[in-house]
Amino acid sequence: MINLDYTFTDKYTGATFNIDTAVTDPTSGAATDPTTTEISIKDPNGDLDLDGISFTKDAVGDYHYSYTVPSIIGQYNGMAELTSAAGKKTVKTFGFWAEASL
Repeated sequence: MINLDYTFTDKYTGATFNIDTAVTDPTSGAATDPTTTEISIKDPNGDLDLDGISFTKDAVGDYHYSYTVPSIIGQYNGMAELTSAAGKKTVKTFGFWAEASL
């Protein structure tokens, strides 16, 4: 199993922001790399905006995905899925609210 933490804040439509992940081994706490990383995001209408796209690796255990918020205002829901070398999957769900750009 791999621990997954992510950070981001509420965003405006048309803005690009990073969804950052820190991946660590739950036993040692050391940064580690999964064998696969995927992110999926549904827009407020429930339609898939992203489906199974890979995160970008920045360093061992550090990954991000640069996401540009579409023009639809409302609640976006996503899922990050990582697979360890042993084949175990870790899935985390998240959500954020998008407001009209200023």
